[in-house]
Amino acid sequence: MAATYSSFMTTKYYSPVFNTALFDGPFRIYFSQNYESSTLKIYHLLQTQYKDLWGQLKAWTQNSREHVFLLMYPEDKDLQIVFAETTKNAKATVQLQSWDEGIVLGISQPVTDLDLALQVEQIGSMLQNWMEKQKNYEASL
Repeated sequence: MAATYSSFMTTKYYSPVFNTALFDGPFRIYFSQNYESSTLKIYHLLQTQYKDLWGQLKAWTQNSREHVFLLMYPEDKDLQIVFAETTKNAKATVQLQSWDEGIVLGISQPVTDLDLALQVEQIGSMLQNWMEKQKNYEASL
């Protein structure tokens, strides 16, 4: 299924703070324009540090017409509200959930460069694990 903005707006993941988006290959990145610098750093690091994964995600997107939605919320509390069922009793910096039109990764605005680096590492790791599960699932069919 092709990801559409109108279908995204009707989900629990959407926030009115998402006034800017970056679409490239497998990624649909939504964020507030105030966080453009952090978003572009994350985007660049994912492309350069995870080249193989980027290629796998591009192939997955082309075959499935689904996407990775990376959503940058202003604060941890916003992330915890949206991803309540997965953040119970834990401070989560990155959340991943499946959705009808792909997968959703939620993060909060990184405060420091270290926070940003940790988020990129977590995003990469979560996406790699998710891709492995996809491959195993497809192989079992």
